[in-house]
Amino acid sequence: MDTRRLDLNLLVTLEALLIEQNVTRAAARLHLSQPAVSAQLGRLRDIFDDPLLIPAHRGMTPTVKALELLVPLRQALDQVRATVTTHLNFEPATASLTVSIACTDYVQAALIKHLVVAMRREAPGVRIALRLLDVPQLELQMTRGEVDLAVINMTGAPPALHAQHLYDESYVLIGRHGHPSLRADLTVDEFAQLDHVVVSPRGGGFSTSVDNALVARGAAA
Repeated sequence: MDTRRLDLNLLVTLEALLIEQNVTRAAARLHLSQPAVSAQLGRLRDIFDDPLLIPAHRGMTPTVKALELLVPLRQALDQVRATVTTHLNFEPATASLTVSIACTDYVQAALIKHLVVAMRREAPGVRIALRLLDVPQLELQMTRGEVDLAVINMTGAPPALHAQHLYDESYVLIGRHGHPSLRADLTVDEFAQLDHVVVSPRGGGFSTSVDNALVARGAAA
């Protein structure tokens, strides 16, 4: 490959095409015309000696080589973006932007409401848009710029995303006031035999990390 024929704009276009898998949507993402993106795709195909994206019934399907390129390409472009943005001055008090945060309703109540109050005071021009956390779609949402930040359990975070530990929490047991089985000396086996309420945002998820821990300890979950 003749790398002298490559430029950063072509790589940004390739990233957008691999994410959107559609020339029209990639052009809109890049604020370019469709013919311009089609022309750049032609140059990319010539440089990589591969079709990269093949027309399909809906949009385009990436080739094997294209799929192999996506992760290292994103990492390289993210590093370039980080290098540029870290040298920009950011003034929260005068900033005007919208930050989209994906999280559960619990995180909204426990954490985000305090963040919003602080932002109103420190950065009044910054708006917080909340989205319901959808873990299977999170990486794609972030790649498309639909979500800027997600507050999620580290064990469930997609490995391709950058993650930072925020805080630790402890489990507590809650139940009906006066429940005869809820007492200080409740054993693991007794706990496992109780009826439990499970919150499943997607519906039908009747097994949690608590159940896995009980099974690991030999208790019936």
